[in-house]
Amino acid sequence: MQQVSFEGCFVCGPDNKCGLRARFITTEDGKVKGTFTPDKLHSGYENIIHGGIIMSFLDETLGRLAFVKDRLFITHTLEVTFRKAAISGVELTAVGELKQWSSRQFRTEGVVTDPDGEVIATARGRFLVMSETMEKKLLPDGRKVVEI
Repeated sequence: MQQVSFEGCFVCGPDNKCGLRARFITTEDGKVKGTFTPDKLHSGYENIIHGGIIMSFLDETLGRLAFVKDRLFITHTLEVTFRKAAISGVELTAVGELKQWSSRQFRTEGVVTDPDGEVIATARGRFLVMSETMEKKLLPDGRKVVEI
């Protein structure tokens, strides 16, 4: 199932020329899967993707597990372990899994891999479920966060 994107978002905004333009889906088993191909502009060292870019991709992937429950999120804590350098021009895939959910917060785990299945980074996160008042301001007209 496709997930929505937010126009100005650095990670998912399709029209954000400086952003990652990542695409996300909800899998049949309730996980979130994201893909994007980093550009040289996302590099720290030549052709090696900056760690902050990988962290942003993981943050968005893990946080979007709230979308599965039709809610928005705010990041509380994100712990990332880097395993291998990501190279510009090589598509990356992130998969996030919900580990614990309550009405106010949720915990997640995820991984970023390259096309060969090599692990680039792993992460654990704690996220806050956004208040309904704030959601209504961000999602006018009863819009849902998951496109059906």
